[in-house]
Amino acid sequence: MSSRSSDPVDPAFWRHRTTVAALLFKVMPIDGEIHKSEIARLHRILADEFSIEEGEVISLIEEAQFAVDSASDISDLSKTLEISLTYEEKLNLISHMWEMVFADGKLHEYELLLVERVASLLGVSPKAVSSLMHNQRSF
Repeated sequence: MSSRSSDPVDPAFWRHRTTVAALLFKVMPIDGEIHKSEIARLHRILADEFSIEEGEVISLIEEAQFAVDSASDISDLSKTLEISLTYEEKLNLISHMWEMVFADGKLHEYELLLVERVASLLGVSPKAVSSLMHNQRSF
């Protein structure tokens, strides 16, 4: 998932990047509000993961919002990544989702369910999900 170099016109790369951003974006409003700390964390994760500047991060978040609004559910978003990510990249994505969950300092039941569902759709084991959650909680 991190810093893959790709032809800038490669549609699979852009779809991959937008889908990752959409799944991370989806975590923010699930507890009923979007916190500034979540927005800042999303910006940092996307900038680091894809080695992009702030302007590109903003555009990517706009694309992610559109993808979230147009996808019928997380299954649609996850299908794109299930076959294109390695297991390590899937673990990295779930770890970033936990970062988003804990960005506001609270764990909401719906956030937990969302991360567990995405992990399940990606084929990530419950044990790995729990381990990643505990790793992020310790920060």
